[in-house]
Amino acid sequence: MPAFRYEAVDAGGITRKGVLNADSPRAARSDLRLQGLTPLNVEAIAAQLDESGVARSRGFGERLSQVELALFTRQLASLLEAGLPLEQAFTALLEQAERAYMRDLIASIRSEVMGGAPFSAALSRHPRDFAEIYRALVASGEQIGQLARVLARLADYIERRNALVQRVRLAFTYPAIVTVVAFAIVIFLLTYVVPQIVSVFANTKQKLPVLTTMMLAVSDFTRAYGIYVALIVIALWVAWRRALRNPALKLR
Repeated sequence: MPAFRYEAVDAGGITRKGVLNADSPRAARSDLRLQGLTPLNVEAIAAQLDESGVARSRGFGERLSQVELALFTRQLASLLEAGLPLEQAFTALLEQAERAYMRDLIASIRSEVMGGAPFSAALSRHPRDFAEIYRALVASGEQIGQLARVLARLADYIERRNALVQRVRLAFTYPAIVTVVAFAIVIFLLTYVVPQIVSVFANTKQKLPVLTTMMLAVSDFTRAYGIYVALIVIALWVAWRRALRNPALKLR
């Protein structure tokens, strides 16, 4: 049964938004009226696929977060362990999802599964959200009939990894702040303080020590090329952050 995203108004004039399952848009509108809602907009949720059959993202850079991935995996494992069929488990997850992207993702996977596709094949439509190793483990669970158990193990792993990443981030936060402040102070000294001292040494016409000469050279370099060095550092940092967002790297 297809899923539909709706916008409707209740008896109190409050706008309601959500997702429901119906055979057609007309049936979806009828269901909304039975609930005492006046439908304003009803549209089917279907993944837009590119030429290779991969679902396109709804928004630029939008994807499933690692916290959402852990929650999705844990909840699905719990529902399957409780004896719910896969389709009903997706319906329950769809009703609980808060973010629009999450609802669309679950609805898309659910539609694929209801159409006869294996769960792992439905996940392959969303490689940005589910890494290759995740899909491979799900496929193995399907083949041996232990999907709930495999998902529970996956949820354990993702939760432990997320906790480790959080601890590492907290451990590096203070040193990172200290490093940034130290660099800012050094740059300030080289850019504004040292040039003022140079004029004093220039008037004495004395031979400067090697260390002082090196410091003056660094000051000149910073004033001339500091902006370019800063841009290179920022570019490297952005590239590093983008690399970390690669789902394949996150599960390694």
